[in-house]
Amino acid sequence: MATMLGNVALTLLTVLLLQLMLAVAWRVSSRLLGLSRRASRHWIISTLLCALSVALVLARGWVPDVLGVVLSSVLAVTAVLAIRRGALAFLKQSAYDGEAILVLVAVGGAGLGCLAWSSPMAAATQVLINSTGMAWVLGRTAWQIYGPLRTEFGDGTAYMLVATFVAGVALFAARAVAGLVPGAPPLTPFPTDSPANIAAAVLMLLLTLSLHGSLVLMVMNRLVRRLRHLSQRDPLTGLFNRAEWTRQLEAHHRWLGRYGDAFGVLMVDIDHFKKINDTMGHAAGDAVLITVAQVLTASSRDVDVIGRLGGEEFGVLLPRADAITMRRTGERLRQLLSDAQTTWREQPIRVTVSVGAALCADPDETPSMLYERADRALYQAKHTGRNRTVLSRLAG
Repeated sequence: MATMLGNVALTLLTVLLLQLMLAVAWRVSSRLLGLSRRASRHWIISTLLCALSVALVLARGWVPDVLGVVLSSVLAVTAVLAIRRGALAFLKQSAYDGEAILVLVAVGGAGLGCLAWSSPMAAATQVLINSTGMAWVLGRTAWQIYGPLRTEFGDGTAYMLVATFVAGVALFAARAVAGLVPGAPPLTPFPTDSPANIAAAVLMLLLTLSLHGSLVLMVMNRLVRRLRHLSQRDPLTGLFNRAEWTRQLEAHHRWLGRYGDAFGVLMVDIDHFKKINDTMGHAAGDAVLITVAQVLTASSRDVDVIGRLGGEEFGVLLPRADAITMRRTGERLRQLLSDAQTTWREQPIRVTVSVGAALCADPDETPSMLYERADRALYQAKHTGRNRTVLSRLAG
């Protein structure tokens, strides 16, 4: 079999089969993972176009040159453009189709021109133009996706994902300039066996794996972030849930033990919330909870940690606070929530809140003890008239 096909042909056949497997994998993963339909559709199209391009390359000598040479080159560039379009769709960015059309016209036109050019340099020129087109598309893709990747995933992940596209640029750029080096062997098109073609075919196989591996990594990063967000957030208000807020509390307590930075906790509870649910329905109660969450978020510092601890109770963690800051913040939030209004079915709903505050300046006081102390202050605010802030002064 090896003597019939040759090393380059065997490698290209492996690329073809790999592309078909990737098409199936993207189709299955789009259903199981809820992947963006636009992105997965473009990546499936890319694999199929690449497989067809490789099939035409392998069929050179049996099909007309306009198919085996020109169309195969156009399909290969289109496959990479489809990868780019899918990545941009995944990242919710606009595609630049005008530029893509120019690249395809340039590659296709150059291919037809080389077919009509009866010169020993025609084949090498065709390889040069095709490789330049592929390098350009991969480079532009890396440039266009880097910013959105950095915004969503951070510098490290963005560098890692873009590196594969940059490696593809280097591969095709090296193939493009190889024929320009004085004394270098002349470039020959695939699937002719030559040391340069064998190396290029193997590198293209690795590039295929790396490109789609980068896409998989991009998808999995977003999926993990979504799962982490769901595990940390209250689904109604979008605030931290009780478990995550408690973890943040424990982290600040460790910070207190290490650096001595005091912090405070505010327990905010909506007064007579049950009455709203009983008289207006739970949907109206949910609207009130959302309003409270929005006011707390808009009125707090970026460093403050806000969570919904359950029912109508919220927690606000105030880093680097003192007793005066605690009382002022509690009163300010209480007043803002009292002034806020929720409109439910054209009916205004106003609520008041009771606030229990506790300052933690002693590393020996555990987070659970601090939480209980703030809760007792909230209980006192509830049973001394509501709509007020009570600051717990003593531990224990």
